[in-house]
Amino acid sequence: MRVYAQMWRISDDVWDLWHSTVDYPQGLGDQFSRIAQWAAVSEPGHWPDADMLPLGYLGPTPGWGQARQTRLSHDEQRTLLTLWSMFRSPLMMGGNLPSSDAWTTSLLTNPEVIALDQHSAGGHPVVTTDKVIAWVARLASGDLQYLAIFNLGDSSQTLQYSWKDLGFSARKYKTRDLWERKDLGTAESVTVTVSTHGVALYGVSPVPGAEGGLQ
Repeated sequence: MRVYAQMWRISDDVWDLWHSTVDYPQGLGDQFSRIAQWAAVSEPGHWPDADMLPLGYLGPTPGWGQARQTRLSHDEQRTLLTLWSMFRSPLMMGGNLPSSDAWTTSLLTNPEVIALDQHSAGGHPVVTTDKVIAWVARLASGDLQYLAIFNLGDSSQTLQYSWKDLGFSARKYKTRDLWERKDLGTAESVTVTVSTHGVALYGVSPVPGAEGGLQ
């Protein structure tokens, strides 16, 4: 498919639920393992597609269920955009765009998250457990790197990792919260509390004198 197609779907329809016990529809939480299998074959001009973004108002006649506001929580919506962007999936809005509220618009117009989707490379998981998945990627040019830590559990979790645990080789990194769009300072390790089905998304850069990068 990489030879003949610019884009191809990798699953049945993904709708606004976390987990599905049937083939159709698929849930957001069900996509993690599938996306990981396709990450290595994503390349410029040839994109595995994780499916549309079921965000905002799903109406007036959605392809599944009745017209409604998305049932994904705010944390789940950020998880959706983050996973798709770390994977570099095409971002296709599946809701009624003119009916978008301020929250939905903020998700779809965050320039730093869009840059991750459009200009990163090498996205892949480095931690995979039943309750936590972490992905890393890098800017295609420059020293900016990306870290996403997803909480798949049904309760909030406080997590701590060394940079080495996450595949980074420098001792210290400047970190920036990409969803909140604010700098967090310099860190020698990562400690974060992640909400249920939520994500922490960082842009990280090695501190001068503590050089390194993704392994």
